[in-house]
Amino acid sequence: MSRTRGFLILIMVAMLAAALLAGCTPKPQAPPDEVTLQLKWVHQAQFAGFYLAQEKGYYAQENLKVNFVEGGQGVDMLDRLATGQADFAICSPDDLLVRRSQEMPVTAIAAIYRRSAVVLLSMADSGIVRPQDFTGKTAAAIARGSAAEFEIQFRAMMTKLGLDISQVKLIPYDANYTAFLAGEVQVTPAYSTGGLIRLRQKGARLNLIWPRDYGIHFYSDVLATTDKMIAENPDLVTRFLRASLKGWQDAIGDYEQGIAITMKYASLADKQLQTAMMEAMLPLVHTGEDHIGWMKADVWDGMYQILLEQGIITAPFDVNQAYTTRFLEDIYGAKAK
Repeated sequence: MSRTRGFLILIMVAMLAAALLAGCTPKPQAPPDEVTLQLKWVHQAQFAGFYLAQEKGYYAQENLKVNFVEGGQGVDMLDRLATGQADFAICSPDDLLVRRSQEMPVTAIAAIYRRSAVVLLSMADSGIVRPQDFTGKTAAAIARGSAAEFEIQFRAMMTKLGLDISQVKLIPYDANYTAFLAGEVQVTPAYSTGGLIRLRQKGARLNLIWPRDYGIHFYSDVLATTDKMIAENPDLVTRFLRASLKGWQDAIGDYEQGIAITMKYASLADKQLQTAMMEAMLPLVHTGEDHIGWMKADVWDGMYQILLEQGIITAPFDVNQAYTTRFLEDIYGAKAK
C-alpha cells in the first residue's frame, strides 16, 4: 500500500469516527416550559400531590418549570386563569360550570378530589343525625364565593329528599363557627379537610351528615386550563398533567412522605394539622375506583343539573364543553367511561 493511499484511508477513518461521534452527541435540551399553577387556597396538604411532583423532579423530567401561586380570600382562580395570569388552576367544579355558562373559555382536565369534602355538622348531643332533623333548626348554610358549594349541596340534598327548606332558618356561613360553638346555630357545613379538623381540635364532639350519602355527588378540587392552551399546546397539557398525577400517586402511596414535603411549603407549619388534613384528603382523591384524577360524564351532568335546577346556571349549555378526558385517556391509555 502506498503512503499516499494509507494516509487517505486514515483521513477517511478519522472523518467517519468524527461523524459517528457527532451523531452520538446529545442535542442540547430546549429550555423548560415555564407554567404557573394557581392554587385554590394557601399552601397546605390539600395540594400535596403537586408539591411531590415538584420535589421529586417529575415536572423537570417533563421539561417543565412550575410556579405555584397561592389562593385565598378574594382570589378568583378562574379569572386569573382566563386572563393569562395562570396556565392551570385548581377550582371548584360548580364555579367552573357557572363560568362556562357565562362563556368563560375554561375546561377541567382532571378531578383531583373525586369526592366532595363537604360535610354537614351538628353537635353530638343535639339529636340531629339526618337531614330530616333539620326542620325547625338554624343552619349556617348561606355561602358565596369559594364556599358556595356548601349552600348548593345543602339545598340539593333537601330538594332530593323532598324536604321543605323553608322550615329551616338559613343564615350566612361563618368560617370561625362562633355561633355554632355557642349553640346558637344547630347545623353548619364544613370541609372534612379543614373546618371539621379545627372543630375537633377545639374539643367539639360532632355528628357528620354527608350529602353524598343522600345522592349528591360532587367532585371537589378540579384541575383546569384554558381552551386556548388545549388547542395550541396540548403536549404541554399532557406533560403537566402526567407529572402532576405521578405526584398524587406518590402522595397516596406514601402519605408520610407527602406530609414531610408539604411541610416545606405549608403556610401554617403545624404538622399535626397538616397530617390530619392529609389523612382526611386521601379517600377523596383515591376512591378505590377508576384512576386518580378520572372524570365521569354522569357526575358532570349531575352537577350541571343541580346548578340548573337551583337557578345558579341561568343560561343552559352543553355540559360536555366544561371538561375533557382526552388527556387522562392519553396518560392512562384508557377510554372515558
